[in-house]
Amino acid sequence: MSPELLKMKEVALIYLDRSGGLQKLVDDCKYYNDSKQSYAVYRFIISVNPSDITELDAALGNQILHEPLKAAQIFQSVCFIAVKTLSLIEQLQTEAQISIVLKPTHLPSLPSYVLSLCEFPFNYMSQRFYMSEGIVIAMGMVTKYTQGARFLCSEDSCPFSEGFRYIRVHLPGATESATVRNDFVCSLCTSPLQEDMKFRVLGDKQLVEMIDAKALRAFQGHFNNKPHFRIQSFTVFLRDELSNKVKIGNRYRFIGIPACVQNGPQATVCIEVNNIQLYTPKDPSHISDNFKYLLSLTSNSCWRFSAILANIFASQVVPPGTYNTLKLSMLLSLVQTCDEDTETAGYLDLLVATSDTLIVDR
Repeated sequence: MSPELLKMKEVALIYLDRSGGLQKLVDDCKYYNDSKQSYAVYRFIISVNPSDITELDAALGNQILHEPLKAAQIFQSVCFIAVKTLSLIEQLQTEAQISIVLKPTHLPSLPSYVLSLCEFPFNYMSQRFYMSEGIVIAMGMVTKYTQGARFLCSEDSCPFSEGFRYIRVHLPGATESATVRNDFVCSLCTSPLQEDMKFRVLGDKQLVEMIDAKALRAFQGHFNNKPHFRIQSFTVFLRDELSNKVKIGNRYRFIGIPACVQNGPQATVCIEVNNIQLYTPKDPSHISDNFKYLLSLTSNSCWRFSAILANIFASQVVPPGTYNTLKLSMLLSLVQTCDEDTETAGYLDLLVATSDTLIVDR
């Protein structure tokens, strides 16, 4: 082992001790021990503060920010030694059974750590953390994915036909076939590997469509000087404890790792979310002078002002003067919108029946 790697492992242990990570590791191990189920993979979530770790060791802090998969291997080794030394999990046999998920509390407030899909080019193959924000426009159902699986050599005389030598776990951006498929071979005798199905570990997965927050400017009239503009949504993956943590219409800030998912001949850029939080901009309330002037001109009628707003609402995506009743209802729904994310909020539900679904979808 190189001196640099040994030093980073020592710093990782010191950080876990100071931050309470070791105590959390003990508590998580107690959960696995109390469970009667046999596990091939033991998953641990470690919250890391990049600033604190960088103060202890700049090399480890830099690796967490720019090579999180390699940094996770360092914490994997440290946690494995801690679990074996303290005899926290009796069934644990190999280091490969430890799966570490590093969750940074924040990223440096620098442009190189901000990912905007509105800008080109963007580095989606770096496999490192970025922070971004977006508005949820669609959500899929929560489905299952393979967190980890155990494989055994099919040759009975091979020493790897038993034990936990071959453990495969999900990595950010990887597809299901990267974790589980039938063409793996033994590194010792080159015989095919077979999955031990009773040790497969499943987790929750949810696909969410988001759109850049800059898309809101289209409805605020900021793009009037441009004859054409294009806003495209992007897909994010929410896994395990993050599933069902978002709601349609809300704006979120998140930290994640971009990935390129191959779907046949097409490649799609998506983001594997690591940490996500509801974001409410603290912009000061401001009503333009033109808006106040329009209100004063129509103050003699209780409906004229609302009718004018409904007529010009979303004029960039819907022809003016069409679906005014629907647009007025949507404006009333927006009036009821509040910053508080409560389950008891009185939202206005709309049921729209039309023969032209394209305009209504817009």
